[in-house]
Amino acid sequence: MAKNNEKNQKKVGVVVVTFNRKKLLKECLQALLKQSYKNYEILLIDNASTDGTHEYVEDLIDGEKVQYFNTGKNLGGAGGFNYGVREAMKKKYDYVWLMDDDSIADDKDALKILVEKAAYLKDDFSFLAGLVKWTDGNLCMMNIPKLDEKGWHNRVNLYKEGLVPIESSTFVSFFANMKIVKKAGLPIKEFFIYGDDWEYSLRMRQFAQPYMVTDSVITHKMGVNVNASIVDCPAERIGRCYYDYRNQAYVIRNFGAKKDKIKRKYLYFAFVWNILRRAKDKRLKRLHTLNKGYIAGMFFRPKIEKK
Repeated sequence: MAKNNEKNQKKVGVVVVTFNRKKLLKECLQALLKQSYKNYEILLIDNASTDGTHEYVEDLIDGEKVQYFNTGKNLGGAGGFNYGVREAMKKKYDYVWLMDDDSIADDKDALKILVEKAAYLKDDFSFLAGLVKWTDGNLCMMNIPKLDEKGWHNRVNLYKEGLVPIESSTFVSFFANMKIVKKAGLPIKEFFIYGDDWEYSLRMRQFAQPYMVTDSVITHKMGVNVNASIVDCPAERIGRCYYDYRNQAYVIRNFGAKKDKIKRKYLYFAFVWNILRRAKDKRLKRLHTLNKGYIAGMFFRPKIEKK
């Protein structure tokens, strides 16, 4: 009887991208396998981990509920989600639920609630974003969606249903409508890290309204609950910030209003000033990385793949 009920339910592909975080990954998978909504498959995308990830989670990989894919090299978060969504498009999923390996769906009804909200909206949405908290129960600063404030007074009934219209979100509990995915295409793998979710959610929004679902809760087990920038990131991570500012430039050029483009110019000088005033070390390296990223962003024009 349970199997028959599953066949009548909408099917979900859960894409989890991992790289060298086997303990958190196992916790992530174990939480997903306890979800009360059962008509789903997990597509585990391993960015060629070197810490024994496959062996560590082998007991959870069965080829049915959890399917394992090794990308062969580290494609970054963007490349991993590109790979995962591509695999999801080959299957007959109604929705795809994206998350990192340190995302823990400790509320067993998190997926069930997202599916219920999709039904309430009659699939008239591009994506739904779960409410992401940090380990202490407060909101995770890195995963706060940008609200869509236009016409908010016409949406009171949606608020009562726990649906808040948003403009963009991160790939932590990102529940996408596959009908819109097929129109929007894949996440841009060339982003590598940073901003791929921002760009993709804005691209999805061009086809239908996205929402945050306030009662579908997931925990993001980041090391610290901060939204760090090039000003205060650890010295060994400065080089990664190149992708952040290159990708920001691309997104603002393609999706930003005129005021956003003007604001970006002021933000550049604000970052320069803050690096000179607040950075505790490697000021020249931070400035060089910032400039390199912004300049690269002017010429960065990756192709959007449809499948």
